[in-house]
Amino acid sequence: MKQTRKIKNKKKEIKTADVRYIAFAVLIILALILYFYSKFFSFIQDDSFITYRYVKNFIEGHGLVFNIGERVEGYTCFLWVIILAGVKSTGINFISASQTLGIISSMLTLLFTYLISSRIFPKTKGAVYNLVFTLSAAAMLAVNGSFAFWAVSGMETGLFACLITLGIYLYLRENDEVLYRIPLSSAVFLFASLTRPEGNLIFAVTVLHKIIITIKNKRESGKNAASILSRDNMIWIAIYLIPAGIYMAWRWSYYGYMLPNTFYAKTGSSWEYIKTGFDYTWTFLSSYGFYGLFAVIGIYTLTSKDKFYSYLYLVMIFLIFTIYIIFIGGDVLRPNRFFIPVMPVFFILFQEGFAMLTEQFDKKREMTLGAIAGLAVVIGFSYYTYSKESTVIKGYADLENGLVQKMKGTASWLKTKQIQNGKPLTVAATTIGAISYYSDVILIDMLGLTDKEIAHNPKPIPEISSKEVGWRERNYNVDYILSRKPDYIYFSTGIKPSAYAERGLFTNNEFMRYYYPYYFTVPELSSADIIYKRKTDAEVSVLPIPVPNPNYKKSFVNLYNQAMNTQKDKSKLQEAMILYTQAIEQGPPGWGTPYQMIGELYLQQKDQSKAMENFKKAVELDDYNVLAHYYLYQLYTANNDTVNANIHLGKINKYAPEMLTKQ
Repeated sequence: MKQTRKIKNKKKEIKTADVRYIAFAVLIILALILYFYSKFFSFIQDDSFITYRYVKNFIEGHGLVFNIGERVEGYTCFLWVIILAGVKSTGINFISASQTLGIISSMLTLLFTYLISSRIFPKTKGAVYNLVFTLSAAAMLAVNGSFAFWAVSGMETGLFACLITLGIYLYLRENDEVLYRIPLSSAVFLFASLTRPEGNLIFAVTVLHKIIITIKNKRESGKNAASILSRDNMIWIAIYLIPAGIYMAWRWSYYGYMLPNTFYAKTGSSWEYIKTGFDYTWTFLSSYGFYGLFAVIGIYTLTSKDKFYSYLYLVMIFLIFTIYIIFIGGDVLRPNRFFIPVMPVFFILFQEGFAMLTEQFDKKREMTLGAIAGLAVVIGFSYYTYSKESTVIKGYADLENGLVQKMKGTASWLKTKQIQNGKPLTVAATTIGAISYYSDVILIDMLGLTDKEIAHNPKPIPEISSKEVGWRERNYNVDYILSRKPDYIYFSTGIKPSAYAERGLFTNNEFMRYYYPYYFTVPELSSADIIYKRKTDAEVSVLPIPVPNPNYKKSFVNLYNQAMNTQKDKSKLQEAMILYTQAIEQGPPGWGTPYQMIGELYLQQKDQSKAMENFKKAVELDDYNVLAHYYLYQLYTANNDTVNANIHLGKINKYAPEMLTKQ
């Protein structure tokens, strides 16, 4: 009898081992799918170059700074910066390494997702059923476009998700098995918190769950159970808190604040932030949760008696992290970046909830129908998400690649100007990644991410940003930006002020008098670009002072922005003209750009007479309107009027000599 029992146990062990081998083989396949999916996007996020600039300055001995001499914590990924600095110090291309490390971290996340799945709900009703409902979450991650996108982005997102998932697995293992109570989870959560500040929130949730578990054990076992202040618990929390406290003390002494500068620059407490956060969350749930159905199925896991507290832990993580995302207003970067760290938890909860539901309808021992249903859902979900989002997300990657190349070209031009100038240039911009890394200029971030004054002393202009929800970054300080007298001000959208900080400039008299669109050629891209150049004091001193507009409203800049957006639609040119006219009526005096824009619209309609009339009005109001001079030069040349053509050509060569540089 004993011999028979041993043989049966041996067969069961072999069967379990075989299932594990198959699972790891499937994980390798899933990792390869994720790898090639990530490489399909193959891009670097412009924001990564902010981190790269910190790394470069650190390795070159300037400290952890964005602008040399300015101690501002404009990054949120301390550990990622240190890792990349270590890579750079070896001579390896650390930019390419950041992408490789991101992909490897994301591939490891698949493994840890599987290990959590295997631990949290051991399957005993058939090998196929076991495989399906321990690999489903990992499979859904592997084919997830957002997950693959951020894996290759060069940012710390992949590493952060990896550390959070590993920390969750270790914590669950430490709770379940006496032999594995070495408190590794708190150390991993520490590394996660050093990678992203949100890691502190995950650890706080874990502490809360540990308290709940301790109280539960105390209630069930009485005096024999460990207390909340037990030696093991104190060691576990000390491993996290002592190094974290040392790091916070260093941060305070080095930067002067307890939180990254980006937190102060980005966050707010208005209803607009919360509304944006809800929209951001709904986008995630509708994309990956069938409009919240997956979340409901995930919460269904709380009906489990055997694993209630394990499921409670995962539900707490996802819900509290989601509330945090809503409160801070979501994220400006697409797609779904802030949800990546908890995406494994989300899919595990759905996987386990769906497994529990299948048990209600399939009472057979092998759970054949349940396995088939689970496999069908995974395959269907994978096909649905891939077909729905792969092309869209590839478009995001292509746009980002285009942006980075454009920024890199403009940065090269600025670097050349700085060398010619013989001293550092100061440039203000709203998109600051690649342009700052490749130019080495002093860069003022108009959104305040790397600027202490803007982050802590914003002065938004209610007339242009109190009601309209467009850019999430709503903190800016126009007076401060102009007080630094930047040599150039750069908009990533060209001449159009898009961000609120850019629009705010147009409401300031100093900007309108001192800055004008400067057109130049970027040799590397064989194309032209636009930057706002500062006039000299001598040039401004001879300019006429226009009579104030009694109908002036600061909101005119929103009409101006709306007009430029409207004119993209060829069927709405008349509507765009009306908006430009309204902007003129409410705008500052001596502002010629709207007339130039109207002239361009008339050119599109083949009405050269009205086009010329508006171009003349533009340069009459503002002689520095180089593009209006250019159009007049072309029109006079076409009419064989060389005298007037040469007059406007002279203006171009005077104000923007690089505009006509041959490409």
